[in-house]
Amino acid sequence: MIKSFLPPRTVFLLLGVAGCVQLYGAMPSWADPAPATPQVEIKKHSTGKEATLRLGEREWFIHIDVDQDRTMIIRTESDKGQEKSNQSEIVERPMSNSEVDRLVNDFVSGIKSTINP
Repeated sequence: MIKSFLPPRTVFLLLGVAGCVQLYGAMPSWADPAPATPQVEIKKHSTGKEATLRLGEREWFIHIDVDQDRTMIIRTESDKGQEKSNQSEIVERPMSNSEVDRLVNDFVSGIKSTINP
């Protein structure tokens, strides 16, 4: 028979604390309060660029199409698969590559700052 030097109540308390520490280490990653950062995907096309940001069931999208006469810009926002806003704009001149890059970067930065104030 093994004899303990600690009172039974203390032994149970220590076992309980040890069990909680083990459970905390085995908690799933979804239980961690991680900051909300959207997934960003940027694609370059032969005639322009597009970017998609996803955070949970929310999605933001911008598509820029440049031809020899004009630039077409489409921005959409959806939540749980339902479109919340859809904006289109036509610029009556072709934008340069640096202007397109700046527009996409500003769009992504603006969405990120809206999500994480």
